[in-house]
Amino acid sequence: MTSVLDGYTQRLTEIFRGAPNKHEAHYRSREVLKEMAACGSALRAILERHLDRPGILNTRHYPVIGVDIELNAYYGLVANCWIPLPGRRTDITTKAIHHHGEMLLTTVTTFGPGYEQLTFTRPEVVDPDSELFTMRALEREPHLLGHAAFVDAYVAHVPLYPAALTVTLALWSHRSRTSWRDRLKRLPVWKGNEESLRRVLTRFGLGQALDLKVVEYFDFYPAENGFRGMRERSEFARGPNTDYLFSLFHVLQKTGNQKLAAIIESHLGSAEIENRDTVELLLRLLDQGREIEARLSEGHFEQPHANFTRNDIERALGTVGSMPRALGAQ
Repeated sequence: MTSVLDGYTQRLTEIFRGAPNKHEAHYRSREVLKEMAACGSALRAILERHLDRPGILNTRHYPVIGVDIELNAYYGLVANCWIPLPGRRTDITTKAIHHHGEMLLTTVTTFGPGYEQLTFTRPEVVDPDSELFTMRALEREPHLLGHAAFVDAYVAHVPLYPAALTVTLALWSHRSRTSWRDRLKRLPVWKGNEESLRRVLTRFGLGQALDLKVVEYFDFYPAENGFRGMRERSEFARGPNTDYLFSLFHVLQKTGNQKLAAIIESHLGSAEIENRDTVELLLRLLDQGREIEARLSEGHFEQPHANFTRNDIERALGTVGSMPRALGAQ
């Protein structure tokens, strides 16, 4: 199964090596990502590799289950499993309006109904003291099954919650040509130590040289007469492992990958598992074909700075009812 993934990632690597710039690399990668998204065995291989990782059953919960596929000096590729809200509302944002600084993103929906994505111009400061910004709407785009979307550097955007489980392939890269910095940041010493290393290197004035994204105001939320910028990113706290397990098994069930339960069963005999009883319960439910609901942990939704409605955004834009909408998926 992993050879299926290797074939796609090798093609993407060749594209990035041969393209004259990163924007062109993302453009050329769209068809590979669409092909990958349409390949059922690719999604199965992604989940299989994820379950094979040591300690995966002890993971703490996050609103989106992220599955690493490839990370090299040219790009990173991740599968994101988007969990719906308990009430299935689709007009609420999954996180704050945000941009990715110098990073480029191409994403393709590989499973589920998809979701709506809103994009905006680069936020501009109006009042530094009150951290008030302004931006204009660019597009209101349905990110449906098989659809490819591109988010440029510094373009603000926000996904809304899907009606049901949705899985996307997310291709990331820096917008500049691959350099020694990118290769340095792929060394094992960085893995799991990104934040502490960033603080140390920034203190010694090396943040800019290593391009460590020492930039203020990545996140924004609707406010009176505009959008409030957050100098420090307020990330979701990790939820309990039991919630992660329910969401993980939900993903396996809904994507038709129940047979991968054999990998989980193999962990039961060889690994230290924090919530063994929950894993065994979910294995039984999966085997019996009983519905397993995904979970969002406390603090993963109903956060004013991250979870607001499309109408809240339109009011802050001063464009209630007139936000531009794409004619359809491409």
